[in-house]
Amino acid sequence: MSPGRPEEPAKLRSFAARENGVHAITHEAARDLIRSHLVAAAATGDAGEPEGPLVWLDISNPGSAEAALLREEIGFHPLAVEDCVRGRQRPKLDRYPGYLFLVIYAASVNPERGRMALNELHIFIGTNFLVTVHDHRVREVGRILAGWREAPARMPDVGSLTHHLIDVIVDDYFLVLEHLATGVEAVESIVYQQAGRVPLAEIQKLRHELLLFRRAVAPQREVLSTLVRRDIPFFQPALVPYFLDVHDHTIRVTEEIDALRELVSALLDAQLSSSSHQLANIMKMMTAWSIILMSMTLVAGIYGMNFEFMPELDLRWGYFAALGFMIAIGTVLVSYFRRREWL
Repeated sequence: MSPGRPEEPAKLRSFAARENGVHAITHEAARDLIRSHLVAAAATGDAGEPEGPLVWLDISNPGSAEAALLREEIGFHPLAVEDCVRGRQRPKLDRYPGYLFLVIYAASVNPERGRMALNELHIFIGTNFLVTVHDHRVREVGRILAGWREAPARMPDVGSLTHHLIDVIVDDYFLVLEHLATGVEAVESIVYQQAGRVPLAEIQKLRHELLLFRRAVAPQREVLSTLVRRDIPFFQPALVPYFLDVHDHTIRVTEEIDALRELVSALLDAQLSSSSHQLANIMKMMTAWSIILMSMTLVAGIYGMNFEFMPELDLRWGYFAALGFMIAIGTVLVSYFRRREWL
């Protein structure tokens, strides 16, 4: 249960693979089957052949009742259950007697807000069961569940189910990358083609989203690497190349995130450089006009002094001569600063 999320009723879905296909079962039946798998795994040391049907229990928006179900009725470790309820965990893979506890993140683009959304997913993986726990709707879980029910032969064991679920999640990262890359290209176009319009807020938003995305994806490289290296009895050796392929995709996503982050940093530097250049031009222009007006004001100030003996004050053409002198000074200075490209 993520802190600050609106309270929503918990939703449980339970399925089991039978000889005639995958069918929904009661939550009590799923609980008993998972518990029996845990007891059998503890007795055989994870090395026995799985007995009974393959079970998948999916829990959405877990609360205290669901935490009690996982901890007390099924028998999962309290620390793992606490991670499920509190949320905001770092991607990781923990091994407990009889099962694995995996934390990964699913990513998608919110069509209404046009922003990236990260959904934390907790997975308990046992000899013949899979338990998924998440706060919000994770569409990848629904897709794999639907695919499993439609073609059980494609995912006959818990290892293949786990691979398909992680593979779909990682593949969807590329859709998020495409969305972020489109945003970076739009900002790049504005920065370099419309120098007067600097989208600082958009740059900072992209930078923040890329940072969050990398924090969610980068640790999963280690998780998948550990998943491949470990000797997991209920994962068939034939699945290792498939998990390696998912690991390779995760590395690619991380590298592309880093490339986009570098590009965003370059855009931010270009924006700051452009702002500094514009400020320097404005300061030069203001300085030039200050010098021009100050020089003309100097002449006016001299002849504005209230002394009795100023020879020029008695001349009929003195006023016009002073105006002409000020105009001449201004014209010369304007020409000079224009040649220096200050105006």
